[in-house]
Amino acid sequence: MDFDFKKAEQALDNLSFSDRLKSVGHLIKYTFTIIGEDEDIIKPWIRMLLYNLVMVSGLFYAWLGWWYDLPLEGWGLFVAIVLFIYKYFYYNKQEMRMSHIVYETIIGNDPSYQSAVAACKPIQSQIRKIAWLDIGMAFINKAKKTGGGFLMTLIRFFIAGIEEVWDLVNHYLLPSVAVDRLDIKPAVKKMKKLKSQVPESLVGVFGIDFLGSVTRQIVVPIYIGLAIISVGLGVWLSGSLPSTEIQGSEVPTDYWFTTLQFSWVPVIIALWIGKLISSLVARTVTGVKVIYFTIFYTKITHPDRIMGKLQDDLVDYLKLKEVDEVKDLDKQGTEEE
Repeated sequence: MDFDFKKAEQALDNLSFSDRLKSVGHLIKYTFTIIGEDEDIIKPWIRMLLYNLVMVSGLFYAWLGWWYDLPLEGWGLFVAIVLFIYKYFYYNKQEMRMSHIVYETIIGNDPSYQSAVAACKPIQSQIRKIAWLDIGMAFINKAKKTGGGFLMTLIRFFIAGIEEVWDLVNHYLLPSVAVDRLDIKPAVKKMKKLKSQVPESLVGVFGIDFLGSVTRQIVVPIYIGLAIISVGLGVWLSGSLPSTEIQGSEVPTDYWFTTLQFSWVPVIIALWIGKLISSLVARTVTGVKVIYFTIFYTKITHPDRIMGKLQDDLVDYLKLKEVDEVKDLDKQGTEEE
């Protein structure tokens, strides 16, 4: 049996916008229900949201200050840049702690956030390596869209060793470090053997990027709505807020303006709100994936460690049984040889 990841990634992407919102809501609700015995699971997620709030707010404060001479806008930009550079390391640190807490919870322990911090200290080097790998893959994805020639040759050489198992690495590398304390190279090798360990009941969902591009598809309509509202407010509040004069038609007409007073403040604030919302969705999706694939990894590699009372519930969860909008997900993405 082989696994068709490209086909499987369509899991939620073909849903309508309303069904996609419902499906993500159901999945999030069921995620925190199935492992809701320990509230510490969401603490890394909360820290990632706060980190992102400061980073994004610093950037937009500096942007607004550049237009309207606000105090300390330089410091806002400095903080935003520093946090942006460090974000991959911080996010991976928190995701590793979340993965550890999830694992300890489903095997019957009562972990705390502090215990997760202590447990993850010996694997800091692996966390940094994963962060660098994320940075590298972000660069590769960017270069694939714009690069060519020697650059693409270099990129292909770089990813040659992991390309065949990247779908698995992307999903299971984090829990392999959090659960089994593996270094990156042994973890990648283990991914090649992981397919053969999947229980028959879960073969169809193994390797599925079940949320696909759901983040982008949810936030784009939000950005469009905010853009329309902010443009209207920019015109309406131009007399009350700092504004600029926009030149229109040189000849007066009934359908277009010659000059228009417009305030960019509502637009910048709308972009700030939109970015915060998109970051909230992205971090939530990431958190759900960390929980989901940590449970899946444990179910594959250490099924005997999972509490007996959770065994059946976790199988239903991994098959997304409670997500009503997704039908027959466990039958997607497989091909009989």
